[in-house]
Amino acid sequence: MASAATASRPVAVTGSVPLPSFTGTEGAYMLPHHQQEIDRLTRQHRFMNSTTGGQLLVTPNIKEKKELRVLDCGAADGTWLRDLPRQLPDHKLELHGVDIGSTLFPPPSADVDLREHDIRKPFPASWGWQSSFDVIHQRLLIWGIKSVEWPVVIKNLVEGLKPGGYIQLVEAEWISHDKPADPATRPQLHKQALMQEWSTAGFGMDIHIAYKLEGLLKDAGLEDVTTVQFDHGYGALAKAEDQKNASAELWVECFRTLDEKIPATGIPGVAANAKEFHEFLDALEIEIKTYGYQPKLNFVYGRKPLSA
Repeated sequence: MASAATASRPVAVTGSVPLPSFTGTEGAYMLPHHQQEIDRLTRQHRFMNSTTGGQLLVTPNIKEKKELRVLDCGAADGTWLRDLPRQLPDHKLELHGVDIGSTLFPPPSADVDLREHDIRKPFPASWGWQSSFDVIHQRLLIWGIKSVEWPVVIKNLVEGLKPGGYIQLVEAEWISHDKPADPATRPQLHKQALMQEWSTAGFGMDIHIAYKLEGLLKDAGLEDVTTVQFDHGYGALAKAEDQKNASAELWVECFRTLDEKIPATGIPGVAANAKEFHEFLDALEIEIKTYGYQPKLNFVYGRKPLSA
C-alpha cells in the first residue's frame, strides 16, 4: 500500500496523450497547427491571464481613447481578440486578426475579422490597412519568426499603425541570463535550456528574443518604448492554484511534437532519440510540478511618431 507521501508525489501525465502530426505550416512555424494545438493555445491563454491579472494590452492609449482599431498577429482562432472586450468593456473595438494558416479559423462573424497572411510580407495594399490601426499586438511567435526576420516583421507592422499608434510584442525570457538552472539541483530544467537553444538556434530562431525587443522597436523608429514585466510561474510557482499542475502539463505538452524534428545525432545533452526525448519531458514535467519554473513575461510596446 502506497504511503500518503508517495501518493501525493507529482506524476507526468502528458506522455500518454497522442498528438497529431504537423499540418499546414511546416517550415514556417516550429509548433504544430491543428485543432489540438488550438485547444493548447486556449489553455495557454487562460494561464497567461492568471499571470497578468487578465491584462491583454498595457499600451497607454487604452486609457486615452475609447475607440480602438486593433490587429492581432498570429491570431490562431481569434481567442485573444474575443477576450479583449472583457478587459476593455467600455471601449468601442474594431477587431482584426491575421494568421499564417486559415484552416483553424471559426466561421466568419461580425465581431472579429480574421484573414490569412504571412507577417513576413507587407499587408496587401488592397486591404487598405496602411496607417490604420491604433494597436497592433503580437504574442509568442519566438518559434515562428527567424532571427533575421524580426526587423522585417516589425517594419511591416509599423506600416499598419496610425501615427501615434502602438505596437505591443509579448515574449518570454525562457532562459534566465541571471539565474540559469543548476544542473546539480534542477537537472531537467538545465536540459530544458539546452532543448530550447536547439529548438531555436538550429532552425534560425532566437530563444533570447525577449531581451532584444526594446532595441528592435527603437531601431524601427518607435518612441516611448517600454517593457512591462510579469513573473510567469509554471507548476509549483504558478500564481493560481488551479494552474499549478495544469501549467506544467501545458508547458511540456507543447514540445511533444518536436520528436518529429530530432536528427539522427539527437539533441546534444538532452536525448539521443525520440524515446529518450519523451522520457526527458516526463521528468521535466515532474520537476516543474515539484519545484516550479518561472520565466519573465515581457510586454514590450512602442509608439509610432506622430510625424511618421
